[in-house]
Amino acid sequence: MTATSACLRATVAILCAMSASGALGDDVAARALLQRQQQSDAFSLQLQQSIQNSRAGSLSPQQRLEFDALQRDQRLRQDDLFYRQDVQQRQMLQTTPPPDGAPRRPETLRFEQDRQAQRDRFSRETEQELFRPQLAVPHPQPAP
Repeated sequence: MTATSACLRATVAILCAMSASGALGDDVAARALLQRQQQSDAFSLQLQQSIQNSRAGSLSPQQRLEFDALQRDQRLRQDDLFYRQDVQQRQMLQTTPPPDGAPRRPETLRFEQDRQAQRDRFSRETEQELFRPQLAVPHPQPAP
């Protein structure tokens, strides 16, 4: 496990604990907490992609295009997840919850699971892209 991976897992654990307690609080705090978590996730992805770019070294132009497309796709999928979480949270906050806040806890846990699954998927995808076997390109010899 790399230091970055360990750092990301520790961040997720802290955010998980914060979100569980924040989900039971008032609506403004829950919205602010989700927004802060999303900002943290966006920064984590940006950091992860920056590290992966430096580890990628010199890639062929085609490989660089594919790698850049993969990273752009990851950012778009993250934006989509953030949008879905915002919509779900708004819907959840518009309904009248029971006094103990029971429906919020499962929703918050699902948000956390979605975020962690996405982060893990992004790491696997990038590792596969960086370390996938490269096809040998023939170099024809010039005619004598």
